[in-house]
Amino acid sequence: MNNPQKGSPTGILLVGASFFAMAAAYPEIFGTPLDAGDRFRIGTMQAMGGLSMMTGVMGYVKRILQREKRKDAEVVSGIYGTAAFADLDDCEDAGLLEPHGLYIGLKDGEPLFFGGKAHLYTEAPARQGKGIGFVIPNLLHYQGSVIVTDPKGELAAITAEHRRERLGQDVAVFNPWGLHGMPRHRINPLQSLIEMASDPSRIRGAPEEMRAKALQIYPETEDTKNKFFPDGSRTMIYGGGLFLAVHHPERCTLPELYRIIANPTRFRRVIAAMQRSDALGGLLADLGDDLAARMRDAPEQFEDFRAGAVQQLAIFEPGGYLAEAVSGNDVSLADLKSGNVTVYLAFPPERIASHGRALGLIVNEAITAVSTSPEKGQVLFLLDEFANLGKLSGLAESLTALPGLGVRVWMVVQEHAELVRLYGPNTAKTILSQAEVKQFFAVNSDERALSLSRALGQKTVKTLNHNLGRFDDDEIGQSLSETGQPLMRAEDVTAMGTGQQLLLVRGVKPILGERMPFWLVSPWAEWAAQNPLEGTDYPKEEPLLVLSYTKKE
Repeated sequence: MNNPQKGSPTGILLVGASFFAMAAAYPEIFGTPLDAGDRFRIGTMQAMGGLSMMTGVMGYVKRILQREKRKDAEVVSGIYGTAAFADLDDCEDAGLLEPHGLYIGLKDGEPLFFGGKAHLYTEAPARQGKGIGFVIPNLLHYQGSVIVTDPKGELAAITAEHRRERLGQDVAVFNPWGLHGMPRHRINPLQSLIEMASDPSRIRGAPEEMRAKALQIYPETEDTKNKFFPDGSRTMIYGGGLFLAVHHPERCTLPELYRIIANPTRFRRVIAAMQRSDALGGLLADLGDDLAARMRDAPEQFEDFRAGAVQQLAIFEPGGYLAEAVSGNDVSLADLKSGNVTVYLAFPPERIASHGRALGLIVNEAITAVSTSPEKGQVLFLLDEFANLGKLSGLAESLTALPGLGVRVWMVVQEHAELVRLYGPNTAKTILSQAEVKQFFAVNSDERALSLSRALGQKTVKTLNHNLGRFDDDEIGQSLSETGQPLMRAEDVTAMGTGQQLLLVRGVKPILGERMPFWLVSPWAEWAAQNPLEGTDYPKEEPLLVLSYTKKE
């Protein structure tokens, strides 16, 4: 129970003043001369007045001290955590309000841009606005070189003319299926291998380059117990590709590699030619000897290896859609480092699952090309449907070095589980650790929401406790205590609104930001061409955001 409320310091001071007033008025009231008793009574009143005044002053001092203690008690100690969301000042201090970078959303209606050299990662379910909210806006905004995966061909249809006409970019569209009547430029995923094999100073890197391509053509699976047959098939792909690059560079294409391995007679002739080769310090001869011995001593096993290789190369079968598209080069991927080239990799959505490895091969080819280019320009790899590219060989290791070479990778996925299934938990964790910007919205997985809640950390909050006492007439006591609370609970993560997003930028407090479709931003709405998949104009609404641009010289 609380102690009874003490008297007011002001009241006590008034009592003290009254005693002094009475002592001063005593002679006038009772007359003079004063005898010893009068002087004693006056002294007693003065003493009581002084004591009262002192008590009142001490009461005020105590109140001031209690007020300071209360203020101190109301200050959050942070003992359970100090997590907090960033405000606009934090964003400005981090340079996120500078427009020379990649658009990543808004905070309190102000556009945010990431100008760092490292990578980005976006995670949101299908049809939740990744394209209209971020991919298309950046193709309209970003003025450097871009290579972008285009699962429906709509990105090229909407933004290619703008990048060509307004930004002065050289635009190429890898478009095997001829989507939307757009150009059909060719890209040979083996071009870097050909160039290495023909350059005496770089030929020693050719085996490693072809080994990575063989892994991309025939990706590793989670079944680590049954690696024997896939490894045998990869050896055939590896050896055949290396042979073509060294001895027949003019025919070094994936359709030709398929043609060789799919035809037993031709393959036997190539193996014999490999045995006679002295290239690469005898490496080709050793590969030829190994394949010839297996063909002779274990013909059924050899045929199983060959059938596996043919199956993986079948998407490049001559006469198919991809065959012509990968049989030559209409664009030099190394030119991306000039800062003035845009390459769209357009694919029908229904072909992504079966043919996505071809896109992965081209992306890997582009990474090799820009990594070895002497040019100093910046290149953005904008990889929509990232998980459908297949497992990109050596990606986790490449991500560490690429920022120093002027290359940023923006990975766009539908769910984190895709990344884990493709790369395994450890490599997926490494890939995410290389992203300085992580973006999440429309989270619909309870497990993912919980992991994000934990990643945001905890804040310390004050709680007010009440003590009701034992009896009805007891005064109610109050006290403050502290406890820990998630900055954002899992249920709050899944409850984010349509226009909200969560941004985790390295070195900055978490940002609870906004997002909007590009047609609500001027001049993006005017710059975008019509989407051929929709067949209608974009909604005609007043822009919520207006940006100013200077003409690129």
